[in-house]
Amino acid sequence: MQSQKKIKKAHKKPSNKKNQSRYKQPKKKSHFTRRQRRHFQLAAGGVVLLFILALLVHLLFPSQPAPTTKKTVDTSQYPHVTICIDAGHGGYDGGNVGVNGSIEKDYTIQYAKYFGKYLKAMNPNIRLVYTREDDNVSWDSNEDSDLKARVKIANEAKADYFISFHLYSSEQNPKLDDYGFFYRGNDQVSYDIAQSIAKNLKQAGWNYNYTMTDVATYPLYVISDQKERPSLLFEVGYSSNAKQEKAITNTKNIKKIAKASAKAYHNYILKHNK
Repeated sequence: MQSQKKIKKAHKKPSNKKNQSRYKQPKKKSHFTRRQRRHFQLAAGGVVLLFILALLVHLLFPSQPAPTTKKTVDTSQYPHVTICIDAGHGGYDGGNVGVNGSIEKDYTIQYAKYFGKYLKAMNPNIRLVYTREDDNVSWDSNEDSDLKARVKIANEAKADYFISFHLYSSEQNPKLDDYGFFYRGNDQVSYDIAQSIAKNLKQAGWNYNYTMTDVATYPLYVISDQKERPSLLFEVGYSSNAKQEKAITNTKNIKKIAKASAKAYHNYILKHNK
């Protein structure tokens, strides 16, 4: 049996043009005409050129930050006054020990220092005198010498104002959580400043209640004996209350209370001392 050979049929190209067109491969349609493509290339080249120019300008002439117009205050005419700042306790006398172990003298010094710092920033002309600037004290280790020495420092400095920082404590009622001021009943200046401190604290979000106590009913030597100047003792809160102890020993809150106090003194001095 003879093997069958596959014979390929030759297809001849049609002679007429009409039939030839059926054999042409269809060309892919271009999305752009030649003119459109040229325009696109020019536009792309322009964008690249602008980017290069912008980069060169940025490198050669770096942009400068816009000048900030900070309002400056002329403090040259601010009153020249002296304020004596007393950090309660210190040295041999630790003061109250809080329910969580805080020692009063370690925090009164912080209140005193921040108060002085903020007050000096507000009025560079003010003179600050501290009864103590660290845990070293210049007086004998007994209460009588302690209290008299603080008053003596204020007298020798001819202080115009006196403020003493302390922390409350009450073993009988650990729920107490206010703060308080002690002043002489006839000392309207310290009374007004204390009210201003309370107002500033309220505005700063310090929402504790406060008390005002005349030392005629609760004698405190450092206030009672300073009849020459406005004198205020500020009990910033109760360390015998666990929640408030945590609040008044927190650095952020110490700064808040010190700043509110400094602002009250600054505003009073600015208004009444010429």
